[in-house]
Order: sequence, then structure tokens, then C-alpha cells
Amino acid sequence: MFKKNQQPHFCGDKTVGDFLLGKSVSSQGLFDDLISKFEEIGPVKLHATKSMIVIAADTGFAYVINLGKNHIDIVLPFDELYEDNLCFRKMAQVPGSNKYNHHLRIMYKEDINDEVFEFMKKAYANGKKV
Repeated sequence: MFKKNQQPHFCGDKTVGDFLLGKSVSSQGLFDDLISKFEEIGPVKLHATKSMIVIAADTGFAYVINLGKNHIDIVLPFDELYEDNLCFRKMAQVPGSNKYNHHLRIMYKEDINDEVFEFMKKAYANGKKV
């Protein structure tokens, strides 16, 4: 039973461990740092798909789309475009919707700075809306 109609959901047999398998120690550490920062905001659930790790509160609010050799790429979807920032490397409207994906690359633990943390809090709040 879903909390709302047409709610995105996660089915399948992939685990977060499957997604992290074979990834560098550096990118796994950055992933752990990211999740720890989100947990400072509130409890999170992780769901793995074939191509990403979904970070959810009540619903998904952030997506780890790539774990590179020395970085991780995250997408934070918002209802508005936040152009005035120094942290997003790409922003684009999701075709056919009123959402904007904000792409963030984390290369160092210090990249999760105050500005990024504020956007993480906004994203988390969206994951609590049902």
C-alpha cells in the first residue's frame, strides 16, 4: 500500500552492496560521508536499482547516479530551479514535469560544505512530503 497514488517505488533484487561492489575505497568513503550527513538531518532508507542508489525518507529525495574512481555524482530533484549556487555542476528541467534535477559531484569530504548541506536539507524535506 502506497502513501499516495502513483508513488514511485522500488522493486527488484539489487542491494546497495551490489551497487558498491568493485567501487574504489575513495568513492565508497565519499558515499558513506554523504549518507552520514543525510542522517544528521534525519533517518534515511537506501534502495538500489540497476543504475542508481535511491536515498529516501518517506519517498525518494536524492539519487546517487555514479560512483567514479575518485568521486560520486548525486542528483537532487526540486520543484524550482536554484540557479544562484556554487555547488551544482548541471541543472535541468525533467522533461514533461515541473521538476528540476540538480547535479552535484562530490570529490572530497569537504565538498559537503554548508551550501551543499542546506540543499541536502531541502531535498530531505521533499522526501518527507506525502
